[in-house]
Amino acid sequence: MNRSFARKTLCIVAVLAVLFSLFAVPASAEAGAVVPAYTALKNPTGELIAVSKYGDTENFPEQSLEALLAASDAGADMVYVTVRKTADGCVVLLADENLSRMCVDSLGNVVEKNVSEVGYHELSEYHLRNSTGSLHEKITDSTVPTLIDAAKALSGRALLLVDGAWAFRDEIYDALSRENLLNSVVFLANGEKKEVKNWIAEKPTMPLVLSSYHGHVVFSAKSVISKTLSGGAIGTLLSTSNQYGVLFGNRVLKEFTDKGRAAIDMTDPALCGKREDNAIGWNDVTARGYSIVITNNITELCEYRARVALQKERLSDALDAAQAVDVTLCSTQSANALKTAISEGKAALTAPASESSLLAAKYKLHTAVEGLTNLPSGGEKTGATVTPGKIATVVLVVVALIVLEIVLETARRKKNRKRKQQRAARRAQNTAEGQNRPNL
Repeated sequence: MNRSFARKTLCIVAVLAVLFSLFAVPASAEAGAVVPAYTALKNPTGELIAVSKYGDTENFPEQSLEALLAASDAGADMVYVTVRKTADGCVVLLADENLSRMCVDSLGNVVEKNVSEVGYHELSEYHLRNSTGSLHEKITDSTVPTLIDAAKALSGRALLLVDGAWAFRDEIYDALSRENLLNSVVFLANGEKKEVKNWIAEKPTMPLVLSSYHGHVVFSAKSVISKTLSGGAIGTLLSTSNQYGVLFGNRVLKEFTDKGRAAIDMTDPALCGKREDNAIGWNDVTARGYSIVITNNITELCEYRARVALQKERLSDALDAAQAVDVTLCSTQSANALKTAISEGKAALTAPASESSLLAAKYKLHTAVEGLTNLPSGGEKTGATVTPGKIATVVLVVVALIVLEIVLETARRKKNRKRKQQRAARRAQNTAEGQNRPNL
């Protein structure tokens, strides 16, 4: 009887185990699941963090759940969103206070209301226009999501970088805490540095916070960075319209060394010193020390990041091979050139990495190895050498080729975008003509 009871018990346990495995929710889909970006943000020397502005707006309405998920699928670590509060206190994802650009009612009429004038029940009945809205974009089935719904949808996939939330940050913090979603959101703090520092300190669970500074004063920028990072912020979003401003110099960016991350928004020239949102611009800012980049071109930014990782790997392999070279019988000049190239290669791996800086370091290393010459039989330290001028010339040629390729690709994308806009305009015109044509 005991054996029979034991067998029955084992059978029940086995059945329960199978059922549990079938119906259990994967860890990556649970609320509050930690994504790699959560840990990466806390590492000041980590890899580039790619942030999509409003999600995939090429194919879906901005800030819709579909756009957020598509951006995550494209490789985004975070999605930048702007939030607003409805009349009944619901926090929703909308860039504008007025609904007319993005929302239409069930009859297709433009909604001429403000977010703060409607409750969420009414707002959820409206439909979003595709892409960035306006009259020529088609009406979709997508609706305005709440912040909580967006955080749940991206949980275990990517983080939300939330702008516009600072004015009601405590409400959002409490709501996220109740849903176990604090690990899914980064607060963009638009407050004064002391206010930011104190708010982080008073919270029982420290939230992820990115402070912000807009301007061109060295002392002010350094003060915001140092005070907020010491208070627990994971980085600072810097912005300026000055192409040669202090925010692109070492005096400011060195404040982040081993302390936090420098972030920049490349989607508006007025925020990134008139730099373009493409590989040329990303190459420039990452070489200076920025490691969080907000973009409208998430696929291309992820491709750039992959190229940087590949060049790091190749430079590391080249360094290993160069350090294994025996220079005992080589001329002093060529041996010293190799020593310098090795030192600069190591620095390139540890410094803020850009594609061009890694390519240049690898090429100089290769040239130094190829330029090693043997001592003459008389012992005189002569022989063919590679001069710094020759190395600089070749490096410039390599960089010029990269820039040319990027410029051509950018031109192609602009041409395709223009064609898309022209087709949309023709469709809108045909629709308008059809509506104005009298019925026979």
